[in-house]
Amino acid sequence: MFAHVDINNCYVGCETLFKPQLKGRVIVVLSNNDGCVIARSNEAKAIGIKMADAEFMVRKNLAEHDAVIFSTNYPLYADMSARLMNNLARYTYTLMVYSIDEAFMALGNIYGLDLETRAKAISENVVHNTGLPITVGVGPTLSLAKLANKAAKKRKRDYLVLDTPEKIDNVLKDFPIEDVWGVGHAYYQKLIENGITTAGEFRNRKADWVRQHMTVQGWRLHQELWGKPCNVIRDVAERSKGIESSQSFNTYQTTLEGIEEAVAMHAATVSLKLRQQKGMALNVTVYLRTNKHNVKHDQHYPSITVKIPFAANSTHEFTRICVQALRAIWQPGYNYLKTGVRATGIIPAGEVQYNLYSDHDNEREQRLAALMDDLNLRYGRGTLRIAAEGYEKKWIMKQEYLSKQYTTNWKDIIITL
Repeated sequence: MFAHVDINNCYVGCETLFKPQLKGRVIVVLSNNDGCVIARSNEAKAIGIKMADAEFMVRKNLAEHDAVIFSTNYPLYADMSARLMNNLARYTYTLMVYSIDEAFMALGNIYGLDLETRAKAISENVVHNTGLPITVGVGPTLSLAKLANKAAKKRKRDYLVLDTPEKIDNVLKDFPIEDVWGVGHAYYQKLIENGITTAGEFRNRKADWVRQHMTVQGWRLHQELWGKPCNVIRDVAERSKGIESSQSFNTYQTTLEGIEEAVAMHAATVSLKLRQQKGMALNVTVYLRTNKHNVKHDQHYPSITVKIPFAANSTHEFTRICVQALRAIWQPGYNYLKTGVRATGIIPAGEVQYNLYSDHDNEREQRLAALMDDLNLRYGRGTLRIAAEGYEKKWIMKQEYLSKQYTTNWKDIIITL
C-alpha cells in the first residue's frame, strides 16, 4: 500500500500559517515579477480566479473582494517543505519527494495495520508538528493513492483510504478522467472522443484497446487503476542531468554591468545546487533574452556553451566562467529582459579526471566553497557572496507583496512575549 501526501494550496498555506487572521479571506500568490497567479485560496477559486491568470487582468476582481496578495517567498516555502518531508519520514521506510508540496510513502503490507488509523495519525500529527494543512490518500498503487488524495479533497476530508475493491469502484465510477494523474490534454481529448469521461469508464476498457490508442504510460495507468503496481517509489533521487537558474528582470536592462550581476547570482545558485547533490559540471551555458512579445523592440536571443577545462562546482570558478561567457554574447542596443545559467554534463564529484601537468588547485576551490556554504547556512543565504553579484541589485525581480522569511532569517523570526 502507498500513501500520497500533499499540502493544501501550498503557498497560501505557508503564508496563512504565520498570519492565521487571514484564513477565510481571498488570497493569491503571484509568480516571478508578480506576473500571474500561481496559488489561490479556496475563497479565491470561488470568485473565479484561475491558475496562471495575469495579475493585471484580475486586479479589479481582487480589489472588489478585498483580496490579500503575496509575492512568491521561495525560502519560506522550501523550508516549510523540508519540515513536512522530515515529519513524513517518521511514518515510512521509503519516502519519495515528488515536488515541493507532495510526496509518496510506502506503507507496506504489514499484517494487522489499520490503514484508516494510520492515515488519520499522519494527517493529525503532521498538522500538529508543522501547522501545514495536508491531505492523505492511500491506495494499492501510486496512481490510486494520488486519486484517493484528490477524491478526499472533493469530499472535504483530510484523508481517504482505498483498500478494498468496493471502495475503489465507488470512487472511480464518477471520478473525472481529466483529474486522473497522468492524463494530460492530449490523452483527455482522445478519451473524450471515445466516450470516456470517468476513471471508471477508462478502467473498464480492455487492455488491448488501451495499448492500441495510448502509449505505454497509458497502459501502465490502466493497470494501476486495477490495483497492479507499475510505478515504483524511488527513495534516492536521480542525479539531475541539468541544473538551471534564470529570472526575468524587473525592467529592461541595456547595460552590461547589471546583467553581469544577475549572471553572477545565477552562477552562484547553480554551483550551490551542484554541491548539494555532490555533483560537478563539465559544461555551462549562459543565455540572454529580449521580450519576444514586444514587437517594437529589436530581438536578440544569444547563448553560449562553454566546456569547463576541469569539472567544477565552486562558486568562484562558475562565476568567473559565466561572466566571461556573458561578455562574449552581450551586445549593446538591445533591451534584455531575462538571463540564465544552465549546467550540464553533470558527474559525481568523486569521478573528476584531473590533468597531471595542470596546476589547477581544486582542493583550494572546494575549501572556499565549503566555507561559504557553512557561513551562509549559519547566518543566512547571501551573507558571504562573490562581489560580482553586486549589492543594490536594482535589476532584481519585482516582489511588491513579499512576506517575511519567518523560518530562514534571524531578523524575521516571530518573537512572542
